[in-house]
Amino acid sequence: MLRTDIDPPNRRRIPSPSRRWLLSLLALPVAAGLLAALPAGAAEDQAALVAQSKSEKGLRIYSNVNEISWTPVVRAFNAKYPWIQVEALDLGPSEAFERYYAENSAKLRSADMIAVASPEAWIRFVERNEVEPYEADGAAALPGWSKPFPGVYTLSTDPLVLVYNKVMLGEAQRPRSLAKLAEVAAADPATFKGKLTTYDATSHSFASAAHWTYAHAKGDAGWKVLEALGPLTKPEGGGATMVEKLTTGEYVAAYFNSGVTLFPRLGEPGRSKLLDWSLIEDGTPVFTRGIAVTKGSQAKASAKLFLDFVLSREGQIAVGKGGLTPYRDDVAAADVPYMTLGRIRSEIGEQNVLLVGYDKALVSEGPAFLKRWKEAFKL
Repeated sequence: MLRTDIDPPNRRRIPSPSRRWLLSLLALPVAAGLLAALPAGAAEDQAALVAQSKSEKGLRIYSNVNEISWTPVVRAFNAKYPWIQVEALDLGPSEAFERYYAENSAKLRSADMIAVASPEAWIRFVERNEVEPYEADGAAALPGWSKPFPGVYTLSTDPLVLVYNKVMLGEAQRPRSLAKLAEVAAADPATFKGKLTTYDATSHSFASAAHWTYAHAKGDAGWKVLEALGPLTKPEGGGATMVEKLTTGEYVAAYFNSGVTLFPRLGEPGRSKLLDWSLIEDGTPVFTRGIAVTKGSQAKASAKLFLDFVLSREGQIAVGKGGLTPYRDDVAAADVPYMTLGRIRSEIGEQNVLLVGYDKALVSEGPAFLKRWKEAFKL
């Protein structure tokens, strides 16, 4: 079974082929009228992809998306394309790309698609010309920010949130902003010192991008908050680790915890009685999780069909059912069990939605940022 965490320091070693998680379902026949409603040109393209996909040997995805989140997506996809077996490996953000580079250069079968939240790694992937420049069906209707590079799209927009052990913290000690959390913690150091946690920005690019985005957006005020929280915080490498240690009481609160990791776990027996969460009202980092067909894909038709599907309204609803956050305007909060980007915007205001995008300053400012971050967190 794959790790349900998104972060490399806490993942297991990659399973052997005999133990890899293979997401494939015994599917229903494809509806006879599947292509009938499409415009003539689109139907022709779709028919060609469908025909080609039937001669391919399954679809392989490298991602930092857990099994829980992929399951409803693959189930819905296989209801339309039952002959396409989907193998999704949950790797660390950097490892997903590095493994592809190594395998592809050796002419070995590798990822047909990559779906990862790591802006820095995507920038390098694009610069290496490893993206298949496919124009997805319906792409013109998607927001511009969701298509950062030709062929690279956004799978989901996933928030990093505040999480509390509500048995250990009273209502007044569970603020909905980082500035207020810093204020409350300073007033009661006995309760909070060493009892806060967040992602370790030095451990991988995902965490660094989240902290950089908050500090970059908030400026000096943001750095003052991080410098106040840092000495009270024990950074962790994985979101699942944070949730487990919050549940046991080792930590009382976590900030910038992954909603993808948290939301499905809240449904586990007893967890919701112990934990509570909120968006961060003074700045919620929201990852724009990239997805693309690889230039070296050996199942390009299957990959293109999958990409078309996950970007559609139906696909985005399936994305939302697994704990990822859909961003299409036509996906309502009632369509999914957790969050939508529209709901995040309505709850905290557009100005407090900090999209973690593909700013090249993430790369150029990285060393200086991490130096200051380590100083703030006394590392």
